[in-house]
Amino acid sequence: MATPSRVPEAELRRRLAERPDSAMDWQRLGLLCAESGRPAEAAAAFERAIAAGASAVALAVPHALALSAAGQAEEAVAVAAAAQARRPRDSTLANLLGVMLRRAGRPKEALPVLESALRLDPRAVAVHQNLGNLHDQLGRFAEAAAAYQAGIRLSPRDGNLHRLLGRAQRSGGDLRAAMASLERAVTLNPTSLDALTDLVGVLVELREEERLSAVLVRARQARPGDPKLDILEARIALRRGQREAALALAEKALAVAPGDEDGALLLSRLHGDGNLEAANAALRRGLAANPGSSRLATALIDNLGRSRHGDEAQNLQEAYERACTLLRTDPAGAQRHAKPLRGVFMRCLDHDRLDATGTLAELAPHWIASGEIAALHYELGRVQTLEDRRRIVAWHRQWGEREARGIAPVTPLAMPALAGGRKLRIGFMSSDLRDHPVTYFAMPLLERFDRERVEVFCYSFYERGRDPVQAHIESQVTAFRWWPRRPVPEIAADIAEDELDILFELGGTTAMNKLQVMAYRPARIGVSWLGYPHSAGLAAIDYILVDPYIRPSEPGLLIEQPFEMPETWVTLGDIGFNPVPIEENLPEERRGVLTFGTMNNPYKFTRACLDAWAAVLRAVPGSRFLFVRPEGRVPSFVQNVRAAFAARDVDPDRIEYVAVRGTHLQHYNSIDIALDSLPHVGGTTTCETLWMGVPCISLVGPGFPERLSYSNLSNAGLGDLAVFSQEDYVKTAAALAEDRSRRRMLRHGLREMIRRNPLGQADRFVTAFYDKAQEVARR
Repeated sequence: MATPSRVPEAELRRRLAERPDSAMDWQRLGLLCAESGRPAEAAAAFERAIAAGASAVALAVPHALALSAAGQAEEAVAVAAAAQARRPRDSTLANLLGVMLRRAGRPKEALPVLESALRLDPRAVAVHQNLGNLHDQLGRFAEAAAAYQAGIRLSPRDGNLHRLLGRAQRSGGDLRAAMASLERAVTLNPTSLDALTDLVGVLVELREEERLSAVLVRARQARPGDPKLDILEARIALRRGQREAALALAEKALAVAPGDEDGALLLSRLHGDGNLEAANAALRRGLAANPGSSRLATALIDNLGRSRHGDEAQNLQEAYERACTLLRTDPAGAQRHAKPLRGVFMRCLDHDRLDATGTLAELAPHWIASGEIAALHYELGRVQTLEDRRRIVAWHRQWGEREARGIAPVTPLAMPALAGGRKLRIGFMSSDLRDHPVTYFAMPLLERFDRERVEVFCYSFYERGRDPVQAHIESQVTAFRWWPRRPVPEIAADIAEDELDILFELGGTTAMNKLQVMAYRPARIGVSWLGYPHSAGLAAIDYILVDPYIRPSEPGLLIEQPFEMPETWVTLGDIGFNPVPIEENLPEERRGVLTFGTMNNPYKFTRACLDAWAAVLRAVPGSRFLFVRPEGRVPSFVQNVRAAFAARDVDPDRIEYVAVRGTHLQHYNSIDIALDSLPHVGGTTTCETLWMGVPCISLVGPGFPERLSYSNLSNAGLGDLAVFSQEDYVKTAAALAEDRSRRRMLRHGLREMIRRNPLGQADRFVTAFYDKAQEVARR
């Protein structure tokens, strides 16, 4: 399509007012609007041009691009498809259609279209690049690299292709090849900040300090005074644990360029989980200056979904509304934004939009490549088959292999053999060694260990202030190391100085924890326990703590060796399980209706879970279901819950909500029977349920996260409430609803039952734990 001669916009609009049927002037106006960043106006002008007689095929490229930029992805596909149907042998139009399909979030449909474009013109560099972009989006990094390499053979001095090749090689795990490609990209395009940023990231990951210094010196020479370089160096400082230096560089950059997108993102990261209110303010300032930034929008959605300050329900509702908008306006970026979007959609029970972000098979390779393995924590229940469960194990293993690549284990100091009579040295690593559910279970081990036989060391990276529980732990253990924001290699080296026999990591990839420390093997033996209900993935973690109930029925569902306790994997300590009053009568007797309920996290509420709950409510006519969750005051959550139960033939008016955080135990007095989530069941929640005298029905599955309640129920004397089929789940719940005498006995007798069984016998657990640790350490 020939570019019309440039005419000032005011003149074009004057002429169109006089001659509104001028196709050429509408076309000129469309191009001018597109160039000036007004895609919606551009698309409207192109439509007027076509209506006035201009060729729709000739305008297909700018018209579709304008529609796509305006957020009208499906309309852009329609324009490109119509043009390509008119000229099926035109490689440019096939390429356009493929790109529009990818941007519309339809990558699998885009692939054959782009492949046909390449067959029509094998020398089209743009098609090779777009094929590479598509393969990268699909997590096919080797295929992406091959496509970029094909483009480079045709255009060897294209710096952007070398950059894209380097990114694909990095995602695929070949850091050395990525470094070479990105160095070439920077050489060919020395002003490209994107290429420089990607190269710096690889050099930091490879610990190529001399190369990194030289690259930064050259960049400073080429771009003196550029605030973008301050931001880049601030990222490096943050990665090294130099937070104050990073903050100073970020503030310097933002003083020069207060609306800088990267600066706002970095400042938010610097505030981090320790100050989400300030982090959100930084992102809002960035969005005010960059309203179209999907990166800033994604970061704010992520933060708002985790923000407890102010009005938590309002924060989550805003996150949900922003997530819906982003999914609608940037469908092609759904996979790129999937982690925070999925988190919000799970919490608000929007399963349709959750599905629209992509499948786990599509998303997991990207999470592994970017080190975002924490995303899988919320996906452990998104399984149906044994193969699904094996695939999640494999993804953890892949992440672990990638994370450990290039890491040289620190060497713990040599210690005399335990047989010589020295004390066993045990470490517990978690940022949750404070008033937190992890500590509810860990505390007996920190208070009641035999100081003549054992020394206990604790390691926390918590970024906020000391609370009374942490202070108490500090007074009980041999040493408490509190190292917020320290770099992982330094932490590993300093733990090694403590000469541990065994290091238990209790946090997994949850907030402020540093699972990667385990990759350095800072103790002779590494064990995972408590914080993450799955194999973590690192080969340097030798064992995972289990019991006869939690140990998966399929051996392949664990990566580590089992550190098997004889009875229970946890015991109830005094913190968290205190004598909250249990009301005299059953809730059913006080209200006149039986109430089922849950306090589990909504990320565990799968479609299968809702099916089971609805089946129970149908089997017990007139019963109610109570959600005791902070989300209970979030309009989107309530709306989606009502719709989900209505779709399952349950009157949504039978569903009730109590919105609380941290003061939930008293509300068990309103629940007759707890229904566990499935397939990912409760853990802490199940223990709290039982402690409050409420029986819990749980479905046992083959994997670790599907068996936690099985252990808790069995070790409290209620193993019959753990069932092995959804049919029995419904039958058991309905039968217990009929058995009022048993429920009355449990309401006021369950705490004593717990104390008579392994779940409630802390001294018994502590002895078994340290005996097992001694046995493992002597191997």
